[in-house]
This record gives sequence, structure tokens and C-alpha cells, in this order.
Amino acid sequence: MRNYKLNLDYWESSVYEVAQSKLIEDLHALHKDKYEQDERIILEHNVDYYVGKSKLGLVLRNIQTIVNEENISNCFVLIRSTNPNIAREIESLAKISTDPMPLLFEFVEGEFATHKLVQHPASKKELYSYGSVNPLMMNLENVSKREQFLLSDSKTFCMYPWVHLHAYPTGEALPCCMADPAAKIGNCKTQTLKEIWNSPEQRKLRVDMLGETKHKACHHCYEKEESGFFSGRQSANKHHGHLIERVLETKEDGTYENFEMAYWDIRFSNLCNLSCRSCGHIFSSSWYQDQVKLAGPEWGKANKPIVYAGQHKTDMIEQLMEHIDYVEQIYFAGGEPLVMEEHYIILDELVKRGKTDTRLIYNTNFTNTKLKDKHVFDYWAKFAGVSVGASLDAMGPHAEYIRKGTKWDTVEDNRRLMMEMCPKVDFYVSPTLSIMNALHIPDFHKDWVEKGFLKHQDLNVNILLDPQYYRIDIAPQEYKDQIIEKFEKHLEWLRPHDRLNRATVGFESAIRFLKNDNTSLLPKFWEVTDRLDGIRKENILDFIPEIGALK
Repeated sequence: MRNYKLNLDYWESSVYEVAQSKLIEDLHALHKDKYEQDERIILEHNVDYYVGKSKLGLVLRNIQTIVNEENISNCFVLIRSTNPNIAREIESLAKISTDPMPLLFEFVEGEFATHKLVQHPASKKELYSYGSVNPLMMNLENVSKREQFLLSDSKTFCMYPWVHLHAYPTGEALPCCMADPAAKIGNCKTQTLKEIWNSPEQRKLRVDMLGETKHKACHHCYEKEESGFFSGRQSANKHHGHLIERVLETKEDGTYENFEMAYWDIRFSNLCNLSCRSCGHIFSSSWYQDQVKLAGPEWGKANKPIVYAGQHKTDMIEQLMEHIDYVEQIYFAGGEPLVMEEHYIILDELVKRGKTDTRLIYNTNFTNTKLKDKHVFDYWAKFAGVSVGASLDAMGPHAEYIRKGTKWDTVEDNRRLMMEMCPKVDFYVSPTLSIMNALHIPDFHKDWVEKGFLKHQDLNVNILLDPQYYRIDIAPQEYKDQIIEKFEKHLEWLRPHDRLNRATVGFESAIRFLKNDNTSLLPKFWEVTDRLDGIRKENILDFIPEIGALK
């Protein structure tokens, strides 16, 4: 008998997510396409955690889940346990296993450490349910009816104004990145983040949210929810709902004194290596020359290629470092975050302070994965929770037109290297669904699944709302019918494999979104496209021939 032994005693002293990551790494290292009949992976199980009245240990749950995900047959895994109830728990495990054969087990004499927990120790893997609005890291039954209502049933409440501020590269401050750009709450060029925290506009927003009054800043979330998309508002409540007690300290005028930002999303600058069609100079320095040609030389004299959010280049990073002890989640976007120095300064500080449990979320064009001698894959391997949303709208020539500057071969090379260096990092594609790629996204999705770059579920459709002339609902009905037919056929392929229902919901919601009628904007689409094609010496029909049907 050839045995590979894993002692699980580290669960006794390690942070939950760290212990979970180690178990994933250990079992991944032992994975084989084929085992001999006399081979066994033996896990020595002497400690476990039980949440509430649960009679199934979290360590055992993790073993079963990870073994299934690593595609290791249960018959090659032996649990050698000092738990006197191991037989009963193995029987319970069989009910959640995707393998019809139960895990093998053996009871051995010895001390067994049992730890009772009031609530789950915040494991994203155990608690996360895609599409659910229920908060992570808490049990709604443990809060008041009022708090339950705000987090689950309210149509206006959002945690962001109590945990977060957002800043454009231009310095304009907003409640979040999804907010209407016209709904500014301050300006980082003339105010500190602390001053903006309780600005009149921010206080009014809090009052409206608590009073079930829809606010103009939030109409994008309302519109998404009406079409069935999971909105930023719902995401905020899901990820930060455990901080709901902050709301109880809000004064009648909307003032909330405790300035501790648990969620960061500050766009330090517009530094970016691409000039995407649906973007502009505000979010991309590479757009500068095209913008000068569009707006004229006077605009060029009045503006610089690179703009910074704060009162000086390092202002924002200096202010954020005052909140480093409070941060739980950081959203890195841009510009392009992976080419920004500030991004690596933050990661270095988090590693230095041992805060590698901070959740990192990315929106990246995924064309450049290092800055000087710093490779982002090395950093991601150190953090317990990293979620990378690659803003890839298409593949091949479609991609290189829509997101100008993209070299598609480089993108695919980056994905291959990422799978080698940090395979456990959550990776998904977050395409911006516009009229330019509506008939192409299903082909791209299927191609990457077939290449092994994605699981079926790992595509998150981001419906484009602005600029309005790029929306999919500008199409006439005949073209909409083609999109619907393509999406419905794609859904037939997708649904049996989409365990999260994430990609499925995206395409289904897009079909509902097409019920809107903005065909009056079609001439504007061609006006903008033809003008920019002239500047860039391109022709959209050379890259996206199917869109010629809209002429």
C-alpha cells in the first residue's frame, strides 16, 4: 500500500482561510490523473469546528469539497480520525459529495479537539452563493428586524455610504463606481476624503437610503435590478452587511462620524495602456491624442495626458494608508491597475502587516501583468482571497478593435502563465456587453471554455449603459432578434454546466434588457464610430463585419 499522509493539525492554530488554502494546495499537489489501486491519500483528522447546531465539521466539509473539485475519487482518500462520531459525519458528507462512492474512514484512539462556533468563520467558499443577496460573514437571524429589512428587502438601502468612497482619476468623488457621474459628493482636488465623508450630498444620500427614497445617484442599480442583473447595491450589502451596526450610529441628518473605510475603490490616475472604444481620456491616458483630435487643440492645451485623483500625485495613497488597518476589501480598477505603482505599494504594505486575508478584487484588461520587477502573479499567490475579473470583451480581431492596443496572443499567454503560477485564484471574464460584441460574446465564451481557460460559469456579463450610443438596445428589432436567437442557443449549451448560474443569468438578463427601445441612438453610434475610425485609420467592418447589418 502506497500512502500519502497529510496531518491536519494546522487547522488548530491557523486562520480559517489560510488553513483552507493549505489544504487546497496539498490536495492539488497530490492530484493524479490515475491512481494505482493500492494508493491512498490519508488525512489525519484530530480537530474540527462546528457552527451552531451543526453536527458536520467544517474541516470534513472542506476535505469533501476540495477532493471533489480536484477530481480525486473518494475511494483513494482515507480519513483517519480520532473523532468518535466520524462514521455519522462521513454519512452526512456523502449527501454533499458529487462522487457516489463515500470517503473511506478509519476511527483511531486518541484526543479529538472540538471547537464550537456561533457563526461560520467567514469562508467565502462555504458561504458564498452567487446571485444570493444574503450577506456574507453574518447570520441575518442575529440582527434586528430593521437591519434584516435593510439588507434583504429594501429597494434603496446600500452599505457603501457607510464603508466606502469612490474617486475618479479626475478627482470627482462619488458614492461608488456605479453611481451616476452627475451625482458628485465632493472633489478630491479641493477636499480631503474625510471632508467628503459627511458632505451635504453624502448625508442626503444616507437619509434617502434609510427612508426608502430612490436617489438619482443610484439609477443604474435600479435599472439593472429591473432587468434581473445583480446590482452593485446588492453586492455592497452582500459583502459589507456584517457592518450593518454602523447604520445605527447615523444621525438624523445623515451624518456618520466614524470614518473608517472598509472598502476601497480609488482610481489613482487614468494611466492605461489601452484606448478602448467605450472609454475616454478620463479613464485612459492612451486616449489623449485621439481626444485632442476630437475636441481640438485648445482642449489639448488645457489638459494633460495623465491626471491624478488627489491634490498631488501621492495624495490619495497617503490618505488611504490611514485606513489600512480597517480595510477588508479593495477593488483595483483604473485606468489599468496592473501598471500603476500605487497598486503595488498597497500590496507590499498589506503583506508587510500580515493582512493577506484582505479580499482583492480586480477589473483589469489583463494585457500587462507586471511593473518593473514586480509580477502580480507572485503577489496573488500570497493572498487568501483574490478575484480577478478580466475586462475582455471579445477575442482576436474583435478584441483588438474594441479595446485598441490589445495583442490577443499576449492575453492568452498571460492566462496560461496565471494558471501555472496561481491556479487557485478566482478568475473570470467580465465582458462589457455592447452593440459591438453582442453577436460575438457567445463565440468567445465557448472558445475559452474549450481551451480550458475558463469554466462555463466564469463569465460575468456587464451590460453597458453609458455611452448610450453603444448600448445593445439601439439595434432595430431584426438585429435584436438575431442577438436573442444567438443567446438562446448559447444558453442551451451553457445551462447544464453553469453551477453558479452566473453566466446564465447574465445572458438571460441581457435578453430582457433588449426589450428597451433606444433605436433613435443608432445614427449617433455610426457618427461616433466613423469619426473615430477616421482618426485611427480603421474600419469597423474589417474587424466586426456582422455589424454591417446595422448600416
